[in-house]
Amino acid sequence: MIHRLLAAGAVALGLAALPVAAAAQAPADAFVADQAQVVKIRQGALKGTVKDGVAYTLGVPYAAPPVGDLRWRPPAAAPTWTGERDASKAGARCQDVEDCLTINVVRPAGAKPGQKLPVMVWIHGGAYVVGTSMGAFGGDTEGTNFAKKGIVHVSLNYRLGRAGWFAHPALTKEGPTGNYGMMDQIAALKWVQANIAQFGGDPKNVTIYGESAGGISVLYLMLSPDAQGLFSRAIGESSFARHQPTPLKTAEAQGLKAAQDAGVQGDDAAAAAALRKLPLSAMPYTGGLIGRAGPILDGKYITGGIAQGFATGRQAKVPLLIGGNSNEASLVRPQPAQLDAIPDGPKAAILKAFDPGNTGDKARIINDVTTAQLITEPDRNAARLHTKAGQPVYLYYFSRVAPAAKARKPFGAGHTDEIRYVFGAPTAPATFDADDNALSDAMSTYWANFAKTGHPGTAGGVAWPKFDAAKEGQVQFGDDGVKAREHLLKDRLDVIEAGAK
Repeated sequence: MIHRLLAAGAVALGLAALPVAAAAQAPADAFVADQAQVVKIRQGALKGTVKDGVAYTLGVPYAAPPVGDLRWRPPAAAPTWTGERDASKAGARCQDVEDCLTINVVRPAGAKPGQKLPVMVWIHGGAYVVGTSMGAFGGDTEGTNFAKKGIVHVSLNYRLGRAGWFAHPALTKEGPTGNYGMMDQIAALKWVQANIAQFGGDPKNVTIYGESAGGISVLYLMLSPDAQGLFSRAIGESSFARHQPTPLKTAEAQGLKAAQDAGVQGDDAAAAAALRKLPLSAMPYTGGLIGRAGPILDGKYITGGIAQGFATGRQAKVPLLIGGNSNEASLVRPQPAQLDAIPDGPKAAILKAFDPGNTGDKARIINDVTTAQLITEPDRNAARLHTKAGQPVYLYYFSRVAPAAKARKPFGAGHTDEIRYVFGAPTAPATFDADDNALSDAMSTYWANFAKTGHPGTAGGVAWPKFDAAKEGQVQFGDDGVKAREHLLKDRLDVIEAGAK
């Protein structure tokens, strides 16, 4: 019930960060090669760069450009070439162009073909509308620091907005429909399986991970039959683990209206051909960034909601690391009036759990409630279900707010704030203090350990406990460093859980 009552604030379920549109292209453009770096794959030879012991092979096409007649179709075979292809720069962002299906590989410079280093594959967030594989959220996600920890790091671009998440009756009649961006993600994972050994990576030890829309994608990939066997571990950051896909008929109706507004009538082959000739700008979105695009219940790639899929045990049986931040509500900015609108019965339970000191601080309460509803309780639910399925789960809660940011972040760590700590991004130390650097090193070490072994191990002096039914252990990354917790925020989450049923 609480979920429904807070629907206005929760419209963003399954989306990603607002500031992405302003994110700069990855600093890979500025990389200077210390030496030539050539890798030969099935498509041809790639000439990347090496800097400070890290090798960069960037902007590699993993599928044919999805343009013209290939728009709104499953990704086609990647191009081949003769000679050495320049791989010194990341590919274009999919929010800017349609020809964008590229992948980046960053690895230790000494990695040799067949070395079998662990592989991490990053899926970026951005509400399925904006974002890029490299460089966003106040840090750089190219994976340099993971490479320095012995990881072969991969990041990818996938179709966004109407190019990637769009349904129309004429397109449905052709075959697989709607989730073209997810088809791209699967195609990229298949590329990794086919090629990563040439970069020194182990195709049998692949960890997929992502944040927000990328985290949702990770959980849907765990549930997708077409993705099975393409990865062996998964990490979801702020992954909206109760996300529900848009029903196909609803998505088709939305697509039909957008097409009609652009002058394309009908639902036959002629309409499909006419749609493919339109510039995507002819079908502009209305309203804000949130809720424009996202997973569709197509019956093939996505067959139901995340929580329902995990409850029935359909998810990939792989180790899972999952968690979120202390003010995920920063994404939707709930207002105190939403708390006032809740009926007295449910509101009494909320106030007892979320405001035991009777402060009456409505702004903080509604932020905490929305955060628990969107992320924290769904994470606990997913952890319980995956543990019940016999799989190891490692749960986290990120609440660190740097002292300099306290005034502008009064309700805690916002959506996306953990990313630069995870990546230990090169641009981050300039604004990190000693405590931030220590926390960042601990987080990136945990993530790397998990990719290597399926267990995050020990970092920052704390052994990460495996989640279990008795203690529901997890780690908290907070202002006091790394701490192991049991039943964290249980009273709050129990109230939210009751409202979700």
